[in-house]
Amino acid sequence: MDTRLLVAASLAASLTTSFAVAEATRHQVSSFAELAQHVNDLGGLTGTLVVMDDDDTLTMMPCPEGSKPKHCQYLGGPAWYAWQDNLLKNDKNSPYLIAKDEATLLKLSTMLFAINNMVYTEADVPKVLNDLSSKGVRLLVETARGYETTSATAAQFSALTAETGSFAQLISRNSLIMEDSNTTSLPGPYAPCNIPGSRSVSYQQGVIYVAGQNKGTMLQCLLESYENSELDNPALPIRNIVFIDDTQANVDAVYQTFAGQQQYQVRALHYNAFDAHKAALTTGPKAETYQANAKRRWEKISQVLQHQLQSTIATDPNAAKLQRVGQQ
Repeated sequence: MDTRLLVAASLAASLTTSFAVAEATRHQVSSFAELAQHVNDLGGLTGTLVVMDDDDTLTMMPCPEGSKPKHCQYLGGPAWYAWQDNLLKNDKNSPYLIAKDEATLLKLSTMLFAINNMVYTEADVPKVLNDLSSKGVRLLVETARGYETTSATAAQFSALTAETGSFAQLISRNSLIMEDSNTTSLPGPYAPCNIPGSRSVSYQQGVIYVAGQNKGTMLQCLLESYENSELDNPALPIRNIVFIDDTQANVDAVYQTFAGQQQYQVRALHYNAFDAHKAALTTGPKAETYQANAKRRWEKISQVLQHQLQSTIATDPNAAKLQRVGQQ
């Protein structure tokens, strides 16, 4: 056979193979060990990026397994926020509602994030991620939190230990290095892909804060920034993406964003280990107890804030107007 034809045939076969495997799929997992299996199944570890949600995927509000309800904190977590948001939309007279509108609820939620330490969802999380990173896998946290929670999130990650140093160090040492800064950060906050009407996002120390926006689109925008820096970036290009999130809608968003493209092989994983835990706040035999505990905890915090701070956010939905505390 003519050598040129042989080379052409080999190239065509190579391209056909790469296109065949560059696809997006969705799966269910109940542990980070299963995530590791997906990563290893794809192969090409030095070209793999593991993208992880934070709240109720990597970390959670403290609730020891098998603990009594009084030792399980829902206040400030994603399930609690979803419950409060539902009350705002459907039951504004509920005695459990802590905010008069969505903007206030978001501010209070941000404050609660700032004053809470988180725990790992699984004890194996740091070991699994450390093992993957030691093989060349890169790590990225994609959180729905806004950029105003950057300091609180960094403090929470710094308080969590990994096999070598803190969890914050594990992520920042093994994430996407950007040519603009030669670090795992970008100057910002910045507009993602210059999308009109989008909220500003931030990429700091291996964590992208997407402010509640579409996680598929936000990930794609960050990867575009990374790819644009590849010419001057010694890191290997990304070929595989494994995304994990406890919210099915986010998994679907990533799948839909990358379905049909030919650049990345994507596995979008729904982390379902905490489905029952989240549902227990509003359904099941202990729902009323969990809700009452969350209300009691908030009332104690609110009382301290109103007595000790010069000016506080209005939080009482049953009052016509909460007067600002402090000097007028």
